[in-house]
Amino acid sequence: MRRVAPVICFALVIALYWAIDHDAAGIMSHLPANAYSYTRLSAGTAVWFAAAWVMAAILSELLQLLARRRGMDKLPSLLSSVGAIVIFFCAGLAVVSLVFGYSLGGLLATSGVLAAIIGLSLQKTIANISAGVTLNIEQTIKLGDWVETSAGTIGKVIEITWRTTHLETIDGHLIVIPNSTLIDGSFTNFNAPQRPMRFTNTIFIDYSLPTERVSRILEAALKASNGVLQQPPPFVRVYNCVGSGVGYNLYYWAADYPENFRITSEVLSNALKFLDQVGITPVYPKQDITLFEPSLRQINPKFDIGGILRRILFFAAFEADALLQIERGCQLREFRPDAIVVREGDAGTSLFVVITGVLEVSKQIPGAPNRHLGRIMPGDLFGEMSLLTGAARSATVTASSHATVVEIDKQLIEPILATHPESITALSQFVAERAAANVNTLANSPEEKQEITRMGAAAFLRKKIASFFGRAQTTKDAPSSKRPIGPRSPG
Repeated sequence: MRRVAPVICFALVIALYWAIDHDAAGIMSHLPANAYSYTRLSAGTAVWFAAAWVMAAILSELLQLLARRRGMDKLPSLLSSVGAIVIFFCAGLAVVSLVFGYSLGGLLATSGVLAAIIGLSLQKTIANISAGVTLNIEQTIKLGDWVETSAGTIGKVIEITWRTTHLETIDGHLIVIPNSTLIDGSFTNFNAPQRPMRFTNTIFIDYSLPTERVSRILEAALKASNGVLQQPPPFVRVYNCVGSGVGYNLYYWAADYPENFRITSEVLSNALKFLDQVGITPVYPKQDITLFEPSLRQINPKFDIGGILRRILFFAAFEADALLQIERGCQLREFRPDAIVVREGDAGTSLFVVITGVLEVSKQIPGAPNRHLGRIMPGDLFGEMSLLTGAARSATVTASSHATVVEIDKQLIEPILATHPESITALSQFVAERAAANVNTLANSPEEKQEITRMGAAAFLRKKIASFFGRAQTTKDAPSSKRPIGPRSPG
């Protein structure tokens, strides 16, 4: 109704003017001459202003259409208001000239003097209005943009009026800035020329760590953080070298300014978590006075595989000697981004522990694209079913970033389990708890599924592990002891 009201009004006014001009009802002939003249002038004036109303409504709709094409929710009302004023001003001039028959020359001269007087008295207000018009025409800022003023105020533009620009801060506060103040000073538009914003955080690491290794760990933290845009891709650069260590800058893009706070928290949390997983801690300002030859700071540049394995629950049952045996016999493997670590359906007898990097897990679905199952982070392990039971790989694991993993083969674990067959109980319980949500991970046939239902997952796995390692089922009645696996302690 709001859109058609100007058209209806214009049609009614035109009809009224025609009726008066042609005396359709025969009423005007009975009125005094002056009354007829005034009525006709009033009707003519109404026609011009009704037409101006229609033109202003059309201009408003065109501006809104332009705003939608530019991806804006709405256009500042100032443009519509200025356009409407110009249209009604022109309609007023037409009324004076065409309806009342006055010359526009003298009127414009008089209005020029009046405009000069008003301009001097309202100089500041006019400057704000002019600045507001300039902001809307140049489109240096738009509604919804996040800007920072020269005074350091940061807020989202929610309205540009005749005199002021309204900013809403991240805390929900309203800040009103005169348009002239905003346009006279410098300001930063965080959302121009493109909406996504780049952010940077710096972490300092000790000089003893290889920069390539640290950069890969921090890149994996960026890839694992939800909300970090993958295009443009995030990256890590060595920023500076100071007395306390090497500065690494983490560069990443977020969709908009408010997302920065949550994403930054997750990026830094993942960075600290991934660094801690390999025994690295950020440095802090310090000063050393050494009177003797100092020992190596932090950790050995080589990976402390034993320390990494001790943090994982799967290896908590192994004593120091058994863990040392695994540490000496395992293989350290490097994978580039998009490299396949294991492929679904392939045979395997090894387990993997992720030291650095992020890996993606996917599964083949017949007649459909591969299904993404999740991510494997530093400190996670996978492939335990293949190690303990010889089962085929149940999913495909692909490196999302540069990744370093430890591979532990059946031949390495077999002597330990041969010496301590009761350890099979502890391992079967661990694997059963990990795979409890999916019976298909444990069983390859309907018969095995029925056996799991009858025996229980842990007992079924205990039997399967014992069979795979060529052990008799002597662990059936063994207690579910959590005693570490390895040589027995004296006494």
